[in-house]
Amino acid sequence: MTEPNAAPTNVPRRGPGCFALMAMTFPAVVIIGCVVGWKLVDSGFGFKWLAEHFQKQTISESFRENVKRILSTNGDVLELATMETEETVTRFDSKTVFDIVYLGTTESEIRTMVVYRYHLKLSDDWQLEVKDGRCVVIAPQIRPSLPPAIRTETMEKKSAAGWLRFNAAENLADLEKGLTGVLERRAAVPGKINYIREASRQSVAKFVQAWVLKEHPQSEIDAIREIVVIFPDEPAAKDTAKAMQQPPTLKIEPRLD
Repeated sequence: MTEPNAAPTNVPRRGPGCFALMAMTFPAVVIIGCVVGWKLVDSGFGFKWLAEHFQKQTISESFRENVKRILSTNGDVLELATMETEETVTRFDSKTVFDIVYLGTTESEIRTMVVYRYHLKLSDDWQLEVKDGRCVVIAPQIRPSLPPAIRTETMEKKSAAGWLRFNAAENLADLEKGLTGVLERRAAVPGKINYIREASRQSVAKFVQAWVLKEHPQSEIDAIREIVVIFPDEPAAKDTAKAMQQPPTLKIEPRLD
């Protein structure tokens, strides 16, 4: 029987420490688990179906150039001109989930010096007309000599992954693997051809003076005072009257016998 005046027994109470620790630990575990899981998805380890159905990936490249030097070869060889440029190629790899959640963009860049060379084929069609002291030449088209020469000793590379991307090294490796193909395509674009057009024109004129005109009678050669070189992609190539009005590419001084 309990004494009416007995002191109550103190029952120990569980403090909030365990619950607080669980409350703090659980979100951290969830976040770490999500990051690790996404790293596996972004890296493609066993999540092909998820990647194909719920992700959207956009890969693009940009190109920047800085022309350093253009040289004419003066018609001594089939090569017309060389151009040395500093090229910067950048590869962007963006990814989203459900077209809503942006997961970041991995950006990789390679900067290097590149030497482009251009030539024409002697077996292509040539047109040559001598009239009133002018030799008008419709030369074959300018062609890039492939592949361009990449000066690997000047190459600088960098790559940075987006905030939820883990493919910086892979993106850079893909960029480097395709670099030669990118530069080959760039070598043939009209902008590049226009850079070396005048140097190439001079080379063709020197070639015509040194070799082609030797097949003509000496009296006809001595009468030539100007050589005009036109390339087939220029408007004057399709208009004889306009071709005859073009400024001289090379003026020939009369010989003093």
